[in-house]
Amino acid sequence: MNLDLLVVFRNYIESLGLYAKSYIGNLEYDESISIQALPGGVKTLFYDGTRDQTYNVQVAAKSKNQLNCLNSLDTILGSLTIINDLPSMNGSYQFVDVNIESPPTFIGQDEQGYFIYQLSCTVRMLIKKGAI
Repeated sequence: MNLDLLVVFRNYIESLGLYAKSYIGNLEYDESISIQALPGGVKTLFYDGTRDQTYNVQVAAKSKNQLNCLNSLDTILGSLTIINDLPSMNGSYQFVDVNIESPPTFIGQDEQGYFIYQLSCTVRMLIKKGAI
């Protein structure tokens, strides 16, 4: 069974009705929102094989209109601060909580005039032995 956290996270962001489609991986060539797993995280292994694990997740937004990026990332940030559950679709993890690590931050502007902003968070979950 594969860990479906990024798929669930992307589906959640899609449900917010933002200005652009969201993707797992890199930003697209035009207006888009991306969700990526970043290196790092903390893992605690328990005697029964269960893991308490955090994943670092980055959400980036790209648009020629800076307000699209800022407003969308602010919406995502606000919704993540009050989220109670982000349940796995395949039972690969049990959601514990999410913490914002960095608020929406300007990254740069590309050659085509698109602005890029990002926010970072950590998602903590329990993974039962043999789940992935």
